[in-house]
Amino acid sequence: MYKFPLLLALFVSVAILALTVQSNPIQIALVLLGALAGAFFLDLDYILHAYFLEPTSDFGRSVQGFIGDKDIRGLVNYIYYHKNDLKEKTLNSAIFQLVLGGASILVMSSTADNFAKALVLSAYVNSMYRLAEQHIEYRNTADWFWAFKKTPDKMGFAMYSAVLLTCLSVAFFLI
Repeated sequence: MYKFPLLLALFVSVAILALTVQSNPIQIALVLLGALAGAFFLDLDYILHAYFLEPTSDFGRSVQGFIGDKDIRGLVNYIYYHKNDLKEKTLNSAIFQLVLGGASILVMSSTADNFAKALVLSAYVNSMYRLAEQHIEYRNTADWFWAFKKTPDKMGFAMYSAVLLTCLSVAFFLI
């Protein structure tokens, strides 16, 4: 269930290590940890939803129960199988994705440490993967573009995807 996001995190970490030519084992570990954290960053959306947005919903109470019982495996499985029960997700949305794209360019061009660079870039790449997964698997991106009140047509989606890929290319160029 997390095979592809972890593979993307590995790709991001290898790219950052190759582009920054790291030989310090601590820096290599920080890049790997940052990329790994970025692979799971978007799942914080479900925690935010359960504790702040709709804590009394069935989903919110179930997530709170798994966290209270410290059942991480059960929590991950529950979120994976019920991820489409939530509408209007905060972190899994076009607005946050655009902010994350801008943040990735900003962080890559700054003097931030390698952990932050790997975290932001991995979260951004995994956000792009989740959008593609939503588009391909469900043929419906209305949940992704909920903040815009209108789902883009094919041309609009292609232009949006081009903007995302441009941001990614610029971010990699700035490393």
